[in-house]
Amino acid sequence: MKRAERRIEIRLPTRRSEPESIVAHLGPTNSGKTYEALRFLAETGRGVYAGPLRMLAQEAHRRLAGELGAERVGLVTGEERVNERAPILCCTVEMAPSAGEVLVLDEVQWADDEERGAAWTRLMLSGEYRHLRILGALDALPLVERAFPGIELRIFERKLPLEWVGERALRALEPGTVVVAFSRKAVLALAGEVHRLHPDRVAVLYGAMPLASRREEIDRFLHRQADVCVATDVLGHGVNLPCETVLFAETTKFDGEQRRDLVPWELAQIAGRAGRFGLVERGHVGVLVGLGWAKADPELVRGALEPHVLLPHGHHAYRVVDEARIGPRLADLNVDDPRDLDAALAAWHRVATRQWAHESWLAVESLAPIRGRLAVVQRHLAGRGRRLSLADTWTLVNAPIDEDAAEILGILALAVAGDRSQRPVLQWLLDVSRLRDASLEQAEEAGRLAGILRWFALQFEGVGGVTIERAAALEEAAAARVVARLKVEVGAGTIGRCRSCGSSCAPWFPLCDRCARG
Repeated sequence: MKRAERRIEIRLPTRRSEPESIVAHLGPTNSGKTYEALRFLAETGRGVYAGPLRMLAQEAHRRLAGELGAERVGLVTGEERVNERAPILCCTVEMAPSAGEVLVLDEVQWADDEERGAAWTRLMLSGEYRHLRILGALDALPLVERAFPGIELRIFERKLPLEWVGERALRALEPGTVVVAFSRKAVLALAGEVHRLHPDRVAVLYGAMPLASRREEIDRFLHRQADVCVATDVLGHGVNLPCETVLFAETTKFDGEQRRDLVPWELAQIAGRAGRFGLVERGHVGVLVGLGWAKADPELVRGALEPHVLLPHGHHAYRVVDEARIGPRLADLNVDDPRDLDAALAAWHRVATRQWAHESWLAVESLAPIRGRLAVVQRHLAGRGRRLSLADTWTLVNAPIDEDAAEILGILALAVAGDRSQRPVLQWLLDVSRLRDASLEQAEEAGRLAGILRWFALQFEGVGGVTIERAAALEEAAAARVVARLKVEVGAGTIGRCRSCGSSCAPWFPLCDRCARG
């Protein structure tokens, strides 16, 4: 470790020349901050929109292409490349070019994300752009003022006020309502209950759905083909779903470690979707009642409708975001052998933590995810006696893959290393015919895998027979199967119903309390 630490070179990313203008657009959801920044980008005619999620990049692409023409706007994410030489690009943050005319950097509060925040920090510190537009929640005001002393601030207010409407029962749901719960099973159970009252008039949204199936459900709701949408907190993370009313069916969620109450900023991010500017005078927020297993704390929701944390200049927010994360680049690690990467990453973290302790607005990102992916890659390579170059290893361990899907990375690493026995496995995974009778869960998993394979095809073209065309076809087939199975699952209404007596029960249990007691 000591030897590894001596090899580490810590360097902050820097820019050669300062931007001509740096403007922060800060405000809540439905305040117009993104609209104004995209209008500036469109008027300038050259530049980049960079957001945290593929769906946000796609949404910006659709909006700008519709205004300027498809030939002038491109889309670049980890999973797709569309017209990537266009004068205006819509990207996920990690894929944003390092230089250009205008940079619209969205959701700047993500700079404090312990796993991905370094991508925002890199663009803030070193992006060679003539004009920067920094967008985000007002919570990030301390961060942007630390990163850019003297920055021009434009504070945006909601275009429509939020009105507390209290408790609403299932039978009282009106068109344009979104009901929010915090697990896939809870959403499906609620959708089944809504379907009983409004047959075939309910849309569903949750994180495991492929993007194309999410888009189809969103369009059904926006075009009034569905009266009610039941969604998880994906509603607060990249899904632009303007509605008239948001009702919380739950106010607790499992965060990977424990079940806890939602904090005010999480509730506010979701509640802020209420209100259709130009269609209604205000957005309505409340809680759903009437189901024994779904409980929401009305005071928790009501208290989150107004921010209470005092910020500089007399502004109020829901929390204070005053740090940005920084992470290692391969050049910082000073290694030649991929087998030394893990020790080098650990050493970098120790050195960086010591060196930046005095930088009040910089914090070191968590390296547990990348070291976990590295362990998977090295274990698979060692098991088959294969090796990879340093560059290929670094590319693979930076793949956009969650921890629970990391094992596919081992298969991909072996394919890159020339192990031909992985090709039949990958060909089977790409075979859309296997989805013909797939369950909802199997189709969701296929959609997630398709996104990974799309990324792989763009990084390692043709390796293992994986092409962007076949991966895209798998994603399309998975999305279609998810939509088809959702209609069956929601229509059957068996999730959240006791298997013995058919009464309502918690969707994570097969029997109601009475039948369970015998």
